[in-house]
Amino acid sequence: MDPLHAPVSEKSMPFARPTRIGVVGGDTRAALLLGMLHGIDGVTVVSLLTGDASDPAARTADELGIPVTRDRSVFASESGMDLVIDASGGDSQLQDAVSALDSDAEILGSAASQLLLDLFATRRLSEEQQRLSGELKQALDLSRSQERQLAESKVVLESANKELQAQLSEIFFAHEFFKVLTRCTAVDDVCSLVVDGLNGLLGSEISCVYLANNEDRTLRLRASQGRSHEAFVEVVSASETILGSAFVEGPVQESELGDGSASTAWIDPALKVRSQAAIPLRAGEDVVGILVMASTTDRQLSDVEMDRFIALGNQASLSLQNALLLGELERLSVTDRLTQLYSSEHFYERLDEEFNRSSRFGHHLSLVMLDVDDLGSLNEGHGQSSGDEFLRTVSSVIRSSLREMDVAARYGGEEFAVLLPETNAQGALKVAERIRAGVESYAVLVDGASALSLTVSAGIATYPEQAATAPRLVEAAFEALADAKQAGKNQVRIFEG
Repeated sequence: MDPLHAPVSEKSMPFARPTRIGVVGGDTRAALLLGMLHGIDGVTVVSLLTGDASDPAARTADELGIPVTRDRSVFASESGMDLVIDASGGDSQLQDAVSALDSDAEILGSAASQLLLDLFATRRLSEEQQRLSGELKQALDLSRSQERQLAESKVVLESANKELQAQLSEIFFAHEFFKVLTRCTAVDDVCSLVVDGLNGLLGSEISCVYLANNEDRTLRLRASQGRSHEAFVEVVSASETILGSAFVEGPVQESELGDGSASTAWIDPALKVRSQAAIPLRAGEDVVGILVMASTTDRQLSDVEMDRFIALGNQASLSLQNALLLGELERLSVTDRLTQLYSSEHFYERLDEEFNRSSRFGHHLSLVMLDVDDLGSLNEGHGQSSGDEFLRTVSSVIRSSLREMDVAARYGGEEFAVLLPETNAQGALKVAERIRAGVESYAVLVDGASALSLTVSAGIATYPEQAATAPRLVEAAFEALADAKQAGKNQVRIFEG
C-alpha cells in the first residue's frame, strides 16, 4: 500500500490516547517537523531515526528529550508506534530503513511530511497572525483609550487653564483697582471708581453710590453706572428702599423681586429691577453712604461673590473716609468760619479760574458785590453777636439763591462777592434782586425779644462789556455798589462807566 494513501487506523484517531509518532530523517526539515510535532497536544514523538548524531534533527531531538537512534532495528522495535513520518529528504539508507519496517505503524512518505510541514507552518502563521491581530487590537484599544483619556485630560486642563487665567485676571484687576482706589483723594473720584469696580469685579448690570446726609437723614446720589443718571432717584430717605435696609441693618440681598416693589423705589420702576444687593459704607461707626448693585434679571450672589462685594465696600469705605476728611479740611481752609461761604483768598483763586475760562470760550462772567446796610449801627446798639447772626442770615439767603456752578464768598466785614459764570448783566441783576429781596424779608431777633430787619445794596459788573481783566471786573462791581449806596441803599446797580 502506498504510504501517502494509507488509511488512518482507529488507534490514530484523536482523543482515544496520545498518538505515538516516529520520525525518520536528519536534515533541517526533520528538525522543523520534530519541533512542530512536539508542540501539539495529544501527540508524542517516541523516536528519531537519523543517519548521524550531529544532524540538525538529532540536535533538536536531544533538546526536546526525544530518543535518537541510528539503528533501524532499534527504531523498529519501539513498541506502539501509530505513525512513522519519512522526513529523510531523499537519503536512500533511511528510506530503505523505512521500507524494511516490520511494524503495524502507518507510514507517511516524504511528500506527506512536506505537506505536514506546510500545514504546520500555515497553522503557526495563522496562530501568529491571530496573536498579532489580537495584540494589535489590544494596542489599538489601548491607544484609543489613551487618546480618549488624553482628550478628556486636555479638556480638563484647558478648563483649569481658563479658570486660572480668569482668576489671575481677576486678581490683577482687583490689585490694580484697589491700588488706584487708595490713591483717590476726591469724593467724586472714589464714588465713580467704586461703581466701575463693581462692574469689573462682579459684573454688575447697574450700580450706584448714595452718600448720607445726617442732618435730614437722606441719601443723595453721587455716582452711577449701567443706566443714565436720570434713571436714579436723586434723594432717598435713609429709612426707605433697600438703601434704608442697608443703612440700618448692614449688608442685604434681595432676589426674585416683583414689579413695583417698594424696595426698588430708588430707581425708575420702568427698568423692572428683579434682584439687588446693598452694603453700607462706614467711617468708624457712622454710615456715610450706601453701595448698591442691581439687575433686571434674577441673580443670587454666591457666598464668594457676597464676600467680594463686602470687601470692595470695606476698601471703598476707607478711601471714602479719607476723601471726606480731606475734603472737609480743604473746605475749612477756604471757608469763612462765621458764614460758611468761601474766604476772600479763595474767591480770588476762583475769580482767576472763571475769568480765564470765560475768556477762552467767549462766555459772559458777572460779579455781584454786596454790602449790608447799616450793620455798624446794629453792632453798636445790640452787640457783635446780633451782627454776626445777621451776617449768617445773609449768607443763607445767598446760598439759596445760587446755582451749583456759582461761587459765593465773604469778601470782608459785611461785604459779600458772588461770581456768576456764563451770566450776562441782566441775568446777574435778577440774581442780585432775589438776594436783596430775600434779605429784606428776614427779621433777626435781638436782645432775645425784638425783631430787626436790615437790607443789602449790590453792584454788578460783567465781562466783557464792563471789564477786560479780572481786577477791573472787581473795581467796576465796587463802583456800581457805591452808586447803589449813594442812591439810598437797599437797591442794585449795574456798572455804567
